[in-house]
Amino acid sequence: MSTTDAIQNLTSAVQEHTNTTQNFLDEADTRVNQSISTNNNALTIIMTNTLRKQVEAVSGGRNTVVIDDQGNENVMVVIPRFDVDALGLPALNLGTGTHPAFITNGAPRGEILIGKYLASAPASGNGGCSTVGGVQPKVSLNYDQTKALHNNKGANWHMMSVHEWAAISLWSLANGTEPRGNTNYGRSHENHLETARRADNGIAGDSSGTGRTDTGKGPASWGHDGTDFGVQDLAGNVWEWLDQFKVEEGRIITTVDNDPSVAETDWYSHNAYFDSVNEGVSGSVGEPKLSDRVVNRNGDLGSSSGGGYTQRAHFSEIPKDANYTPNELLRQLLIESAVNANVKGGIWVRNFGSRFPFRSGRWSSGSTAGLGALHLGNVRSLSSSDIGSRSAFFV
Repeated sequence: MSTTDAIQNLTSAVQEHTNTTQNFLDEADTRVNQSISTNNNALTIIMTNTLRKQVEAVSGGRNTVVIDDQGNENVMVVIPRFDVDALGLPALNLGTGTHPAFITNGAPRGEILIGKYLASAPASGNGGCSTVGGVQPKVSLNYDQTKALHNNKGANWHMMSVHEWAAISLWSLANGTEPRGNTNYGRSHENHLETARRADNGIAGDSSGTGRTDTGKGPASWGHDGTDFGVQDLAGNVWEWLDQFKVEEGRIITTVDNDPSVAETDWYSHNAYFDSVNEGVSGSVGEPKLSDRVVNRNGDLGSSSGGGYTQRAHFSEIPKDANYTPNELLRQLLIESAVNANVKGGIWVRNFGSRFPFRSGRWSSGSTAGLGALHLGNVRSLSSSDIGSRSAFFV
């Protein structure tokens, strides 16, 4: 064998040994990474279970923690099922039986979980949204983006529905715990000592800058049950998109119970319309009224423009046309009211085109904010820095 052949054979042997060593190292690295990943997942589960147990222990089981499919933490408030007649609000004429928030496709639920805080961008960077306190709410998404945001959290997650909002609101009214909130640039317009940190770190009450506050930073009186364990920031701060409800050319359309799986095209069209007391197609043209038809339309059919609108400082004071047939489900959803004494909040309506709801009010809404506040003046494509949302979860 020549010297050249010997060198070539030696080189080949060295290369083969190097490849074998590299393959071994690659396999070892893969096993180590898999082990680390498994341990990290186990550690995450342990930490999550520990956090959930701590939250449940501190709150007496009223709060819990659910991790969504994107790995984001969500502090949730447990809302047990109740019957509307058990609320002790006979003047509201709510009927009898289980509130529709606890019924899905005709089947009752024992409880539902509602986001304790407004949805926010997760600190983990996982994408989607989280439900934690002490951060700024996630805003500036339109209706469809918001609905997808919550649906993408996984099975049984959904954007809070009009049914769920109404159930919490009626419970608060019955228990005398109707919450205050950020309705005056970082403070409550009813109690100026009730404040929270503003997005711009500005002074509470200063009308300049951005008066939006951090999630859950307010006092206990900003919770739906008057405690730190209730659903926070339902009155003011930012408007909240709600699902399973819209107004089409003035006609009220909802699902018949709390079923986010029902396609929008299959929602139920009630024989109930928002008519206008006065004629007019520009600016504020007076107040809305409930009717079995629209006589005074405030814009062109099918239009998504601004145009005219109607408003009332308290939603429950909307007059009813003589031909209107009162609707029990709409009373249970706080769209109609049998009497003027109901939860606080104004109403704004455009009875042309497709209009999608948000409730609550914003940081500058003052006395027109509240559990009854209902805005039906905008289209699904609207996005704004004063509109957020809240997650809900079926168990």
